[in-house]
Amino acid sequence: MLYVISGSIMVCGDVKVSGKHLILVQDDLTDIEVILTADSSFLFLAGLPIQEEVVQQGPFVMNTQSEILRAMRDYQMGKMGVLIEE
Repeated sequence: MLYVISGSIMVCGDVKVSGKHLILVQDDLTDIEVILTADSSFLFLAGLPIQEEVVQQGPFVMNTQSEILRAMRDYQMGKMGVLIEE
């Protein structure tokens, strides 16, 4: 998976992807050529499938709905830390 943060990139010579867009890469692709334009940045993510159930709600991603509810409760109670604005 490639996520273009800013600018634009050319993938495998013929696919142009611009900022704030995502492209999924074929599972069997072994080589990827990425050409950046000036002032471009991107994030490349790869990995093996985890073979687990995945549940998402808002910013939370867990394995079960009950884990999601627990995480939301912990967040609301301040158990996940505090962000300080500068």
